[in-house]
Amino acid sequence: MKRFAMEVALLALLPWCAASAQPVARPARAPAPAEANVESMPAANWLFVQTGTGFSSDGKTLTIRGVGAQTLMFSDRPERMTGDAATARFVDYWSKGHDDFERDPPNATVSTVIDGKPQLAVVELRNPRLRGDALTYDIRPLAGQVPASGQQVSVFIDWWYGPAWYGPRPWGWGGGPRPWPGGRCWRGPYGHLHCRPWWG
Repeated sequence: MKRFAMEVALLALLPWCAASAQPVARPARAPAPAEANVESMPAANWLFVQTGTGFSSDGKTLTIRGVGAQTLMFSDRPERMTGDAATARFVDYWSKGHDDFERDPPNATVSTVIDGKPQLAVVELRNPRLRGDALTYDIRPLAGQVPASGQQVSVFIDWWYGPAWYGPRPWGWGGGPRPWPGGRCWRGPYGHLHCRPWWG
């Protein structure tokens, strides 16, 4: 988890991600798509994106205000894929799993615009706390400096290799044994996969 996201991709995605931010809530698990269109979630390196309507930082913590209810995911191998998971479940999952973020803290690029100029900083993330629509991380600066405050922030988090499943198969959507323990994907209208991990 020690690879940085490409800055060019960050700048291209910032306006889209910032515009998608919505206040977070702890939602019920989203319904699964129609069974005929469902595929097992392939193993892949996933990059996560969290957005907010504002942020503040003291150099040791980063608080994303108005954090999006959904944490976005994307990957380009083994094929181009998108995904999403509830931000509340993302935080709950932080210290779970065989190779979780608690044991191997991820790097993240914090992207914002201050006085019309793009600002990027790379930090290590630890110990997420979600309170209402405010998500706070402990951070360790790695490159650049996170501004003290600003509007419209996107946080690009490297990498989660998933899905991976250890332990008994859970009972999930539909009231029966879940056939794909790692997660589910379905084909969009243009043929690409959109996925949801088992914990999302």
